[in-house]
Amino acid sequence: MTRVRNSKEREERKTIVNEAEFQKMLKTTLDIKDRYLCLRAVAVLCVLRLTGKRRGEVARVEFNDVKVENNFLHITFTLEKKRKRFKRCLGCQTRNMAKAQFCVKCGLSLENVQIQKSSKHDTATKSIPLTDPLTQPIVEYIGYLKSNVPDVKFLFPSGRTLFGDNYVILPNKHLDGKSIFNIVRGLSETVWPHLFRETVGAEVVKSDPTLIGIFRVMRRLDLEDYRTGFEYLKRHAGDVIEREQKAIENAA
Repeated sequence: MTRVRNSKEREERKTIVNEAEFQKMLKTTLDIKDRYLCLRAVAVLCVLRLTGKRRGEVARVEFNDVKVENNFLHITFTLEKKRKRFKRCLGCQTRNMAKAQFCVKCGLSLENVQIQKSSKHDTATKSIPLTDPLTQPIVEYIGYLKSNVPDVKFLFPSGRTLFGDNYVILPNKHLDGKSIFNIVRGLSETVWPHLFRETVGAEVVKSDPTLIGIFRVMRRLDLEDYRTGFEYLKRHAGDVIEREQKAIENAA
C-alpha cells in the first residue's frame, strides 16, 4: 500500500477504500454547514474516486477544462510528472535514455546529441458517463460555481474565512495539494487522496488480472513506467488469481 508520512495509522493501512467507507465519507459531508464547502467536499471526493488523479492534479484543474458534452463529463488534468532526461534521435525522433549511445529504433549514433528534459505540462482528459451516480455531485457543484462565481478560473478555487463563518472564494487562485489532502482528512482519519489512486488501480487490475491489465492501469492512471503498473498487479491481483485457482481445483 502507498505510504503517507506523519501518520502511523495511514502508513500501516493494507486495504483500499471500500464502498461502505466511501459512502460514510459522503455522509459526513452533510455535517458541513456552509453549502459551498459541502458541495466542494463531495465534488473533491467524487473526482478522486472516479479518476484516481493525484491531489495536485485535482487542485489545478481549470474551470474551462471541465465540460459536459455528449452524455459525458470530460475533465482535463495537467499531469504531475518527473522531468526525465533523454536524448532525441536526430534521424527518427525517437526518445532514448540519457545514457544511450545509439538509438534503440534506428541505431543512429547519439554521441553528439544534446540531453533534454521532458515537459511537466502533459495533459490527459478523463471522460465519465453522466449515468455514473458520482458525476452528478460534480455537475451540481459546477452549476453552483457558474451561478455564484461566474468569473472563476479554477474548478476548486482557493478562498479564506472571514469573520468566523463567511467563506470568501478567490476565483483566480486554486487550492493547493495540501488543501485537497485536508478536505479528505476532515472526512476520514484513515483515508488520504492517494489512496483513491490505489483504489482505482486495484479495480482495473481485479477486472483484468493479466499482463494486459498492467497496460490498462497505465492508461487509466496515466503512468509513464510499466513497472509501476506491474506493482499494482503484484499488490492487487494475488487474491483474484487465488480464487480462480481454487475454482479450477474445485471443478476438477
